[in-house]
Amino acid sequence: MMVLPLLVGAAALLIVVGVLWYRSLSRQRNAAGISTSLGGRTTQIGSLMTKRLVRRLWLRVRQVTASREQRQKLAAQYHMQTAAEAAQVLGNMKGVFMKLGQIMSFANDALPVEARAALQSLQKDAPPMAFALVRGVVESELGGDLGRFFRHFDEEPIAAASIGQVHRAMLKDGQEVAIKVQYPGVDEAISNDLKASDRLALMIDAVNKTADMSAVVEELKERMLDELDYRLEMQNQQLFARLWEGHPLIRIPRVYPSLCAKRVLCQEFKRGFGFYDYLEQANGEERRLAAFVIGDFVFESMFRHLVYNGDPHPGNYIFHEDGGISFIDFGCVKYFGIDFMRDIKRFFRAVIENDRAVHDEYLYKLGLVFRGRNLDVENMWHMWRYHLEPYTNDEVFTFSADYVARARGVMATDRLKQYNLPRDLLFFLRITFGLNAISQQLGASGNFHRAARRYFFDEPHPPGVATLGIRLPDKFMSSKVEPVERPAPASITLAT
Repeated sequence: MMVLPLLVGAAALLIVVGVLWYRSLSRQRNAAGISTSLGGRTTQIGSLMTKRLVRRLWLRVRQVTASREQRQKLAAQYHMQTAAEAAQVLGNMKGVFMKLGQIMSFANDALPVEARAALQSLQKDAPPMAFALVRGVVESELGGDLGRFFRHFDEEPIAAASIGQVHRAMLKDGQEVAIKVQYPGVDEAISNDLKASDRLALMIDAVNKTADMSAVVEELKERMLDELDYRLEMQNQQLFARLWEGHPLIRIPRVYPSLCAKRVLCQEFKRGFGFYDYLEQANGEERRLAAFVIGDFVFESMFRHLVYNGDPHPGNYIFHEDGGISFIDFGCVKYFGIDFMRDIKRFFRAVIENDRAVHDEYLYKLGLVFRGRNLDVENMWHMWRYHLEPYTNDEVFTFSADYVARARGVMATDRLKQYNLPRDLLFFLRITFGLNAISQQLGASGNFHRAARRYFFDEPHPPGVATLGIRLPDKFMSSKVEPVERPAPASITLAT
């Protein structure tokens, strides 16, 4: 008779201990306010997902007896609360999860406008770390007191993102600069996020033989680890500055190698408008020009030089009154092999030219589908026709909200079951969806088919901004493919 009460008491005790342990683990933070342990980060995401599930179930209950108008209001409230909570949790976590939140904030049309607005704070206004920690990182990395290198260093950050935050400063010669400082412990946090991704990939590979998730995670790991070394970002930025030197509208801030280190990056400070401020103030023609400038930066880099910046969220653009745009983040950069890009172009040409035979052949050649697997070729065909729709016909195309929203159906989970995602296409697709979302918000409209012939067919058509009457130096009018090589890690000489 005493056994049942004892068992109930023991169970209750275990639950209480578990809850206390769970709460303790999820609240553990380092000096920068980041939970770095695998257990702590897992519990935070688990808690976020559990709250979302409970809130969604409660929403369903409340909607049962509600009118149609009330159901819509309840759903909007649900999305707002969920997004606000996600922004707070992901903003404090930093690293991989915050980066995912940044992507959702501008590329997920499934979210209501209010919910996306809540997540947009992750693009540049994440919770910052205290200045004492900033000073400690900078002085440790550069090997001396701040006053030795800077005339002035603002204590309040001008932006705080997934891996570091940015402060405005002034060099001894009066030059204004932006200093990116990495959060202490974010490398450990990202490492643990990637360990969890490794385990998830192995689980998926064990039950899904149509995709190589381990290869995708390996690609994600390499790009994320690249972002943790600001010396590599400095070299990437120097490379892009050489590629775009002399362009009237595409600008890459100068970096200062003597003031860069593994966790500190010093670059020229650029004045201008953020993306959402620009949307509010720019007229239709100014927006159209901006869309073409961004498009040229992406497509020229990718298809002519076989390199691109894989982090296309709006927080990485600074818009100027003369129509120019400064591109300010080069931590996540992907370099392609010439053979892979040749195959991609051939595949795209087949889709545009309605060549089903070559399309089917290159699904296997590119590794989009494993040989020997059942294949719904019609589904594959319609998916790629959607992706290349803006470039298919020799006519004006507009990146409308309807076009971007259709991606939800095209990329539905049940349609992707047969697909493998080759590692070289992981960030390729990310920048495609990001560029589509940005183009839609800018109201981009034009004959993109002609631009596509420059990139996919290697024909001598002019770049996008040249079609708007902008005069470009000869080197930017050329359509010749000129691949660049990834910079080898170089030793950094610190300021003295």
